[in-house]
Amino acid sequence: MSDKLRKWRLISALPDERIRQLENQVTWRTYKRGDRLFNEGETDGKMYVIASGRVKVVKEFPNGKNAIMGIFGPGGAVAEIVGIDRLPYPASAIAMEDTEAGAIPGEVFAVFLKSNPDAMLRMIVGLGNKLREFADNLGSLAVQSVEKRLARFLVRMSSQIGKKTKEGIEVNLPMTRQDLAEVIGTSFEVVERSLKKMRENGVLKVEGKNITILELEKLKAIFGETE
Repeated sequence: MSDKLRKWRLISALPDERIRQLENQVTWRTYKRGDRLFNEGETDGKMYVIASGRVKVVKEFPNGKNAIMGIFGPGGAVAEIVGIDRLPYPASAIAMEDTEAGAIPGEVFAVFLKSNPDAMLRMIVGLGNKLREFADNLGSLAVQSVEKRLARFLVRMSSQIGKKTKEGIEVNLPMTRQDLAEVIGTSFEVVERSLKKMRENGVLKVEGKNITILELEKLKAIFGETE
């Protein structure tokens, strides 16, 4: 058995035999940066597990603007709910870098969950966490300034993918500035101005996609979270 499916947090604790039964029905594919796993409105009915790389789930609007609903990397999954309710995809999934992902047919996923209650419970908890994060993000978009939304996002990234260095916490963002703007609901230009202000205030050091948080408590204070 390969380790690809084992990375999926939903089933990581299951016995090898059960994982092997599911793996036999997964179709793995490699996607290049910009390739789409699926498009909003399609009715493929498959959910996807990410073995390597990163995928962004995007809501695309008729006026050409996009909103990134979430970013998922190795061990993550997208469109779990579509695998169950078989309704059209509510958003599109796009590879942010070279990515390997496995497609699981909805009917296969449903049978697997019914025979593995622990996995079903984990999925419910995972979907609940996604809903909470979405609600938090929606709330910040409605009432917070761009600077506060950016600070909040960087603090979250520091806890998820940050690495401690002598200078502070280094965050290698897996996205372009445009992606970052779409995540926090603003424009590229406004993100650049906000980063410049934080840099000038000694809160951050910015080198391309590498952002080092020099003063974590000051960054938290920008959006009102202090210990």
